Parts: sequence; structure tokens; C-alpha cells
Amino acid sequence: MLCTPILVGVTGVLLPSFGVEPAFGRYALNLSHWHALGLEPEFWSGLWLSISSGFLATLLAYWFASSLLVSCYHRPWFQRLQSFITPILSIPHAAMTIGLLFLLAPSGWLARWFSPWLTGWDRPPNLLTTQDPFGISLILALVIKEMPYLLFALLAAVTQLQPNQHIDTARLLGYQRTTAWHFIVLPRLYPLIRLPIFIVLAFNLTVVDVAMIIGPNTPSTLAVTLLRWFNDPSLAMGGIASAAAIVLALAVVITMLVWHGLAKSMIALRHRQSLVGKRRSETQLITHVGTAGAYITLALSLLTLLILPLWAFTRRWRFPDSLPNTWTSDNVTRASRSLIELGGQSLSLALVSTTLALAITLVFLERSHAKKAFGHLVDKLMYVPIILPQITLLFGVQVGLLWLNLHGTWWSVVALHTLYVAPYVYLTLKGPYLAYDQRYVEQANRLRQTPLRNYVDIKLAMLKAPLWATFAIGFSVSIAQYLPTLMAGEGRITTLTTEAVSRAASGDRKLVSVLALVQSLLPLMVFLMAMVIPKYWTPVRLSLRKRLC
Repeated sequence: MLCTPILVGVTGVLLPSFGVEPAFGRYALNLSHWHALGLEPEFWSGLWLSISSGFLATLLAYWFASSLLVSCYHRPWFQRLQSFITPILSIPHAAMTIGLLFLLAPSGWLARWFSPWLTGWDRPPNLLTTQDPFGISLILALVIKEMPYLLFALLAAVTQLQPNQHIDTARLLGYQRTTAWHFIVLPRLYPLIRLPIFIVLAFNLTVVDVAMIIGPNTPSTLAVTLLRWFNDPSLAMGGIASAAAIVLALAVVITMLVWHGLAKSMIALRHRQSLVGKRRSETQLITHVGTAGAYITLALSLLTLLILPLWAFTRRWRFPDSLPNTWTSDNVTRASRSLIELGGQSLSLALVSTTLALAITLVFLERSHAKKAFGHLVDKLMYVPIILPQITLLFGVQVGLLWLNLHGTWWSVVALHTLYVAPYVYLTLKGPYLAYDQRYVEQANRLRQTPLRNYVDIKLAMLKAPLWATFAIGFSVSIAQYLPTLMAGEGRITTLTTEAVSRAASGDRKLVSVLALVQSLLPLMVFLMAMVIPKYWTPVRLSLRKRLC
């Protein structure tokens, strides 16, 4: 189930890059597409832009997240931060990026705050604050979305190390708290969050929807360029795009190796500094600056969420007014027909794909209890879809769907959504599921010889909280899928995400805000259900059973 789409995707992108295209009667291996790729100036500039922006965004996101953890972990209110960042994690990338676009644009909310009393602007300035050629706005959008995710991963991993004991011991020896964190805790914490960092790094290097909304256009990132080449009417561009997709996948692997090497070097440097005996180091200034960056990132995240309902219910908002002049609900009413259709399509795809992914995950995890080797194999296979660039794998899968005449169908979109939802569902549920005490089910099987019923009534019932949380995460991942929907649906299957991304550059901020707002509300509602239902599920179920009996 996992190997088939991966093998089809890799094969479907490898063969065309070397000139093997059975659909056109070409079976001879050649390097003509690779030579043509080397002569494309847009390829080299796009590759450099993808690597630089993706690496820098990941570095800033990790720096801000780890600095906030180091500065504030000992404070009581910091534990509540996890409940604050959970809604941010559920918001799709496209919706957050659209909000940031409306915030940073020359006529955006930030410019309105300081105009005209500070800037003197009576009309929007001619400044390139978004889609700049250096990718600064793209980096900022990626940091805003990925910093809370890395902070969430750090909070989950740091509980395994019991840092307070190590920090207290170091403080007794005269070390500063920040220095103790950098010398003792963070080097031990890095191996636990290496996989989340690699997931973020791979995403930042290959993201398409965020780069299309707020990234540079001349040139664009390599992932966006690849999408344009794949859709080019010229048949020759397909082979060149396949070769470029392979280069992008290799760039992701090489960038991960470089990151890992730099991380190892930094850990070794911290170890040598700790042996010198210095109780204070330059890490305090670095941590304070990173903490300030984290606060700014969280503030921008909140502003991007606030600006969407503002534009969605605006009738008139002239520059440089800080708030809309008049309000209306006509924007929602005008888009209600398309919202029902797009929302229903998004909801059905997310519900079916997440349910399938959860069922597959339960089978895999239950099998992992019996055979550890099987669990190790599944672990490695699950990482492939989220580490490989989407544009690389999906182009090969699209070629396979064309061969099988399965392209453009609702079920093909569900299959690709499931392919990308399953890894996140598996990685989220794996810890709680494998930590479950199997003796409850074993005792139930001795008393009642119905293993399947015992599994559902006892094991799954006791795991209802992590199951609902996992379902909410899988649901939000499915809602956010842009490329799988676009390439498998071929324009016949449209969702809130594909429509919001396609209309982001239209200039109709009201309609785009309505689409992005509804796109954000769907996963938020599921996350709210995941928090509420487990608390009342058992009392309601027992009360209902008592009444029926």
C-alpha cells in the first residue's frame, strides 16, 4: 500500500528525465533533457532561491522556537502556551499566507496603522513588500507557520529529559540558566526533534502554495517553476521538468546532510566550551534576540488570523483607514453558493482520507506489537512521502494515473490525500498507542472470547483522546493539501485550498478572505470537537447504555 505509489512516483519521474516516454514511443535512454536543463537560467536561480529561503526559514524557526523554550520554560504560564499554539497549527498554510499578504502589502494593515501620521502616505506606496526578489516575505511566511510547529515538537520532546533537574544541578555549580540550557539540555534535545526539523526543512524547500501566494515571481522558486513546466503545452518541457524534479529531491537530501553536519559541529563546539569552565557565554544575547523574534512571530500569526474576518465582512475600507468604514455580510452571501460546493468537497475529502489513514495506521500499529521488524519498516516508509518533495513524487504518480486512466477522479484525490495524511496520523498516534498497557485487552479476552469487540470497546475507548487528537491533525493536513488535489483532480476536483490559492492574486480581497476564513474554520471546529468529545464521551455512552438496559 505504501510502496506502490512511492515506486510509481519515483519511476514516473525518473524515466522521462532520461528520455524514456512510452506514450510518445520513446524508449532509448539519453541525456538531452539534462543538457537542456543546464541551459535554463530560470532553473539555477530558482534552485538557489529554494535552497536559501528554505534553509534560512528553517534556521530562524528553530532559533526562535528553541530560544522561547530556553527563556520561558521555567515560568508557570509557559505551559499554557501549548493550548495557544494549537489553533495556529490547525490553520492551513494557504490561509495564514493570505492573511500575511493582506498584512504586509503596500496597502496592508501594517501600512494603514502608521499612515499618514508617521509615514505621510495618503495612498499605498510603491514598495515591494511582498513577492520581493530576495524571498524575504516568503521566509517570513514560512517562519510564521513553522515556528509554532517546532515549538510544539520541542515541548513534546523536552518532557522526556526532565530538564529542571539538570538545570538546577548546573545552577548549583555556578552556571547561568541560559548557558546550562545550551550546554546540557539542547544538545540532548536535538536527536529527539531531528525528524520534525527535517520535515520542516523539506517542506520549506519544496512548498508550492505559499510560494505562489507571497513568494517572488521573477524568478520563482524551483517548485513553482516545476509546476509551470509540468503544465506547459510543449511536450519537451515534461522531460526537463522531470530532470529538475530529481535535482530538487537531491537538493533536499544534500541540504539535510549539511544541516545535520552543522548541528553536529555546533553540539561539539558547545561541548568544548563547557569543558573550559566558563559559567557565562554569548548564548544569553542569542537567546534574548531569538525570544524577541518568537514573540514577533506569534504576534504576526495572531494578526494574520484577525485580518481575515476583517476583510471578509468589509463593505468599504479605504486607505489609510486603520479599520473598515462600513461592515456587511454580503461578501459571505455572495460567495455562499461556491462556499457550499467547495466546503462540501473539502469536507468530504478530509473526512474520508483521514478515516482511511486512521484505519491504516491502527492496522500498522497493531501489527507492530506483534513484529518489531514490521514496525521499523513502516517507520522508514512513512517518512518517505513527507521527506520527498511533493512536486517530485506527485508528478510521477500523475504519470501513473494517466497510464491507468484514473486521473481526474474523486477517488484518485482521496488516495493522494491519504498518502500524505497517513504519515502525520501514524507519527502522532504511534507514541500513545504503543505506550498502551496491553494487559487490559488480554484480561478482557480471558473473560470474553470476542477479541475484536474487546479491542473496540476497551482499547480504542481508552485511547479516545489521542485518537480524536490524531483525527484532528489528519483532518487539518488534508484540508491544507494543494498539490495532491491539483495534480490528481486536474481541475475537475476543486477545494477551498485550490480556489483560495488560485484567487489570491486576483485583487478581490473580500472573496479571498471569505475563502481563507472558511478554510481555517473547518479544522478549528474539528480541533474543538477533539478537545470536547473525549471529556463527555464515556459519561454519555454509559448513561445511554443504562437507559437502554
